[in-house]
Amino acid sequence: MRGERATSGFMSDTAQTKPRGKRLKRFGLWSVALVLAVCLGLSVAAVSMLGTRLSAPDWVRDRVTREINAAVEGVSLHFGDMAVVMEEGWVPRLSLRDVTVRDTTGLPIANLSDVQGTVDLKALLQGQLHPSTVRLSGAQLSFRRTDAGEVGVTLGEVGTSEQQPVTVAAMAERLDVVLNRPAFRSLTTIEATNVSLRYEDERTERAWTADGGRLDVTREGDDIRLRGDFALIGARDYATTLALNYTGRLGSAASEVGLSFEDMPARDVAGQSPALAWLYAIDAPISGALRASVDDTGKLGPLNATLQIGQGAVRPNEATEPIAFDSVRSYFTYDPSEDRIVFNELSIDSKWVKTSATGHAYLVGVEKGWPREILLQVNLSEVVANPMDLYAEAVTLQGARMDMRLKLNPFALTLGELSLSDQDEVLRLSGEARAEPEGWDVTLNGHMERIDPDRLLQLWPERLQDKTRDWITENVRAADLRNIQLALRSLPKRSPDLFLGFDFEKFSTQFIKNFPVIEDAHGHASLMDNRFVVSALGGHVTAPQGGRVDISGTSFDIPDVTIKRTPAQVNLRTRSTITAALSLLDEPPLEFLTKAGREVTLADGMAELQGVLDLRLLKKLSVEDVEFDIAGTLRDVRSEVLVPGRVLSSAALDVALADDVLTVAGAGRIGQVPFDGRFETDISPGANTSTVRGWIELSERFVEEFGIGLPPGSVSGAGRADMEIDFEKGAPGVFRLSSTLAGVGLRVPQLDWALSQGATGRLEASGRLGEPPSIDRLEISGAGLTARGAVTLRDNGQLNRATFSQVQIGSWLKAPVELVGRGAGAAPALRVQGGSVDLRQTSLAGDGGGGGRQRTQRGGPVSLALDRLQISDGIALTDFRADLDMSQGANGSFTGRINGMSPITGRVVPQNGRSAFRIQAKDAAGVLVSAGLVKGARNGKLDVTLVPGKGPGIYEGRLTAKGSMRLKDAPSMAALLNALTVVGLLEQLGGDGIHFESLEARFQLSPQRVTLYSSSAVGAAMGITMDGYYYPESGQMDMQGVISPVYLVNAVGSLFTRRGEGLFGFNYTLKGPARSPRVSVNPLSAFTPGMFRELFRRPAPELPQSRQPAQSTQQGAEGSQSQPPQSGSRVRDFNNREAGR
Repeated sequence: MRGERATSGFMSDTAQTKPRGKRLKRFGLWSVALVLAVCLGLSVAAVSMLGTRLSAPDWVRDRVTREINAAVEGVSLHFGDMAVVMEEGWVPRLSLRDVTVRDTTGLPIANLSDVQGTVDLKALLQGQLHPSTVRLSGAQLSFRRTDAGEVGVTLGEVGTSEQQPVTVAAMAERLDVVLNRPAFRSLTTIEATNVSLRYEDERTERAWTADGGRLDVTREGDDIRLRGDFALIGARDYATTLALNYTGRLGSAASEVGLSFEDMPARDVAGQSPALAWLYAIDAPISGALRASVDDTGKLGPLNATLQIGQGAVRPNEATEPIAFDSVRSYFTYDPSEDRIVFNELSIDSKWVKTSATGHAYLVGVEKGWPREILLQVNLSEVVANPMDLYAEAVTLQGARMDMRLKLNPFALTLGELSLSDQDEVLRLSGEARAEPEGWDVTLNGHMERIDPDRLLQLWPERLQDKTRDWITENVRAADLRNIQLALRSLPKRSPDLFLGFDFEKFSTQFIKNFPVIEDAHGHASLMDNRFVVSALGGHVTAPQGGRVDISGTSFDIPDVTIKRTPAQVNLRTRSTITAALSLLDEPPLEFLTKAGREVTLADGMAELQGVLDLRLLKKLSVEDVEFDIAGTLRDVRSEVLVPGRVLSSAALDVALADDVLTVAGAGRIGQVPFDGRFETDISPGANTSTVRGWIELSERFVEEFGIGLPPGSVSGAGRADMEIDFEKGAPGVFRLSSTLAGVGLRVPQLDWALSQGATGRLEASGRLGEPPSIDRLEISGAGLTARGAVTLRDNGQLNRATFSQVQIGSWLKAPVELVGRGAGAAPALRVQGGSVDLRQTSLAGDGGGGGRQRTQRGGPVSLALDRLQISDGIALTDFRADLDMSQGANGSFTGRINGMSPITGRVVPQNGRSAFRIQAKDAAGVLVSAGLVKGARNGKLDVTLVPGKGPGIYEGRLTAKGSMRLKDAPSMAALLNALTVVGLLEQLGGDGIHFESLEARFQLSPQRVTLYSSSAVGAAMGITMDGYYYPESGQMDMQGVISPVYLVNAVGSLFTRRGEGLFGFNYTLKGPARSPRVSVNPLSAFTPGMFRELFRRPAPELPQSRQPAQSTQQGAEGSQSQPPQSGSRVRDFNNREAGR
């Protein structure tokens, strides 16, 4: 108003004062000065207002609110305070405080603490609000991703309003619409600070919050750029930062989006894109950048990613043992149209492995929003590996190729094939690793065609099965390993099970320290369930002596390689010479032969052994640490050492070594003598005992082989003797021998004893084996023989002396007997010192009736000093002494006393394979009295010969007595004379006795009776003849004869009668008991001439008509025998030979 008045006044005054020029001129100068002053004041005021915050009046706030709400659809803006700030360049800036954004229903959807924006001054002067820049502070944005993968955006916190989230695409469209409106065409910059961002992911059921964020949107024409950065709040000990950039164009769907982040948890990254799903199992911070594009149609283009994963581990769940790494770097491109990821680089740096790979992967099942599994194929360059720090230095491999499948939920990594190249060889692995709720479940299989043993040990960690590895390192000299197989099975909460198998060739090892090396072996080895087994299909050991030992079929077994001082087992199969096998058994620490004092060359032949050696893998292995259970066969065995001086041979012997006992058993021969036995020796520490149990053949060849000194033919047939021998170290062996003598024929001609092969008996012997051996006890029984004694041998093993304290043969011999050796091939000498011999049961002919009659050997000398030699029931020789040569039968002289009284001398010679005797005495009558034939007799010389008759114990005899003999006190003769009533003769018989000049008799002695063929006694007073039978056992007699009185006159008729019978004589008989016979005399016979006397008496016993040829003592060199004497000439033949001596 004041202006209006001024104007009016100015116009009026001008009109009234036109004529007055000076007043007008003065007024104009003042007006100009006033305007200049106002302008200057306004300028000063404007300048002073730049940067000054001026609160806008209410009408201005209302006007601005209406302008803003008109430009933005769907929401309304309300604020508590508005101020204007004039920026430099006269650019006005609006500042809004406590801004609330409400939806169409009036509900608040966002609260901003401060919104500032510069506006176009020209448009503002025209009453329009055209912002050029907008700055926000305290904005809150909420994102939510559904299970389907759609992302919704809301302003403010999620859940604080009932607005529905707007998809990113819809929001972009709205932004295009807003920015294309005239009111916002001048808008070039939007800056948002202190932005809070909330992101909820329904797919992963996780949420993130970022505070203090910043967003910048710039516009150049239609080009839109967005940049932002945020810091995530989490429970990690490191901060996560995000940087976002977006480039697009208004009106077009084409755009490029980039996201970079630092130290973001891998699982947070993995859940944001199918291309990142493979990161889910990693527990580590990731820094990287993602860049993607969208074409004009809105289709997502390739995703390029650069990832730098920090120190962490692969750990799908809390139960799985983490697989640590230091860093992982990856450059890849994801093409959603093909669901394919191309890895330009995937490098891993960890303590376990360092490598770099390229390859590609396919996402399977991503059409449903998220992949079920990922198929991956990569090529790895050089691989430097040291899993679980198992190696002192990492192992470098040439490269690898891997095909695998990764299942995401639950986590399962299936390795189709991993081909590891190493020194031009390829290890192919396959398997699976599953993350179970309890932990890792891992299966791994591998195969390799061949590998150098040194390389295998380089790849074999020292701490993995170290005992087995150490054993291989120390004992394997060389090998060509092929067909290597590897398997690993690891279950949750259990120790891994490892299998390693390989074939080997040209294998050289020393499985026991100090043992010879196994050479050129081929076979298979395996490690499974901590058990390591090496099986040789072929190979050999070169023994120190005896050549090679074939070990085909041998295996070496370590049941548990995880145990210290682990036990091991050798399943032995060998074939070699016996010398080679013994040479190995004599190697340290065994030294069996050395400890036994034996040489390894004790036998020739082949040995096939199998068995088990249990031992412990110790640096210093002693024999106490080795347990043996070995069995086998020794073939074609021959030894000149085992039995000194003899050759032991066998087609096959069984050998066993178990429980510290070495056993050799089987059949064979010592020389030519068969045996079958079992040898056992204790090889335990401190033991010194061995035993032999078995049998050996008893036969002629046994006698010959061992040089016992018996003449040929002493043993015939063949039987067995059971033997037991006990050995103690440092002492001769103690043996026991026993036999039933079945099948064995024995013959001792000196004792006239034999055992037939069909008979049985008993042989017991015991003694010591030494140089020479001794037999402390020897007992023999059989065929009526019983003998007990001892035997000593000479140094050469031949008989020295066999002393029997008591020898009994049937009922004819009971005496101590001594056999004295006389050297090889010579029969021993026989000495009998005491005892008795009964010739009624045998003879000294040496025929040995118990075993046959053929003499097949020359006997040795016999020296007899018997207490009693029984000749018949009533006749015995006492103090009998004889020295006999038995080389061709009994031949020698002897002395003795008849029934302990009258001495006799005699001689025995071979006769018809038996013995013939000649007995002489200077007192014939005394002999008769001593023999009990008469009670009283005196004088005369006696000569008796006995030659063998037909049959055992039968002798044909002749008796002659000459000289002045007188017979007295003879009951039988007295009875006869009394019957004849010859008083004078009776008186002579009772007085000085009846005188006889000669006495002759022919008789036969047999065990059952005495047969008197003929006998005669002739004297001056009478002549008498007698023949008949006498039975010693019953004492009965049956005699007949003729008595011729006054024989001196009557003898004239003897020309026609028997000797001792006269022309006239009386026939008589004596029957009944010899002590009181019944006498019968035929007196009429006295009137019968002597030539007809036979008509009145029975025939006399007949002499034998034939006999076996008599053995002449004068045989020629050819051993011719004398012609058989005719009947009745045997005694004459014997006497002639004796006369010739």
